[in-house]
Amino acid sequence: MVKTVKALGIRAPNAGILVGNILRNLEVPGEEVRFIVSPGAEAGMDAVARKSGYSVEVTPLGKDLEIRMTPSGKTLEEIDVTGETCPGPVILVGERLSSLAAGERLKVKSTSPDTLADITAAITAAGSLVLGQGTEGDRHFITIEKAEKKEKTGEPGVPVNRDRVLVVQSNGTGNAERAYATFIFAKVAVSMGKKVTVFLLMDGVSIARKGSAAGVKHPAFARLDLLMDEMVKAGVTIYACENSAAFRGITEKDLAPGVKLAGAATYIQLLSDPSYAVVNF
Repeated sequence: MVKTVKALGIRAPNAGILVGNILRNLEVPGEEVRFIVSPGAEAGMDAVARKSGYSVEVTPLGKDLEIRMTPSGKTLEEIDVTGETCPGPVILVGERLSSLAAGERLKVKSTSPDTLADITAAITAAGSLVLGQGTEGDRHFITIEKAEKKEKTGEPGVPVNRDRVLVVQSNGTGNAERAYATFIFAKVAVSMGKKVTVFLLMDGVSIARKGSAAGVKHPAFARLDLLMDEMVKAGVTIYACENSAAFRGITEKDLAPGVKLAGAATYIQLLSDPSYAVVNF
């Protein structure tokens, strides 16, 4: 857990006295603390940190500064995604970040800079920050700080934050690659903190028939039905077009676990919601 304290407008040496007092009187001894201060407050913080058993890091934060006090000896969490195939790295990092508190950091390593670029795109879209990057031997790395998720303000003129993803599938089990892509993309979106809805229509409803997805297997992933079940348990909503299902003789009792029938109005409503990013397969 990382405690955040705002102390704007206070300069050295008073800022150092304040920081020292806070570190000595923490409710959780040894807790990591980030202080948001005005320029000029950083002088003498090295001595304050040493006296309190902390290390200090000062970084710009817009017009202000962040002074991060970390208990001496505390190691940065790390994950090495070398050898993982897409979308594995993004999912692994997303799962690790979900276990961290806002303000905590994670170092991600890989031999592939392209993999780290993909991870960077994913975690920044989810609101977290990339604080730095570099190389260690044959590994490239980025350092990520988990940020608190900010709620949409709904203010006029403010762009809508697309925190939801609608994945539309119209091919079904007849195109195994597109069928898999539907739920792989859903899994990546979930790992990025997005709310995901899958809408199966036309031939896509073949995926919804109970037992149908069990016959589809990608060489690098679990059977399609197992991947679907994993997404249902992760909170993904899966709709099957009622009209398309009826056209193919699929009734509600024929649906795979977790799949619901929905009509055209539900589909249009989802498409019309500006908070959804839409992906078609």
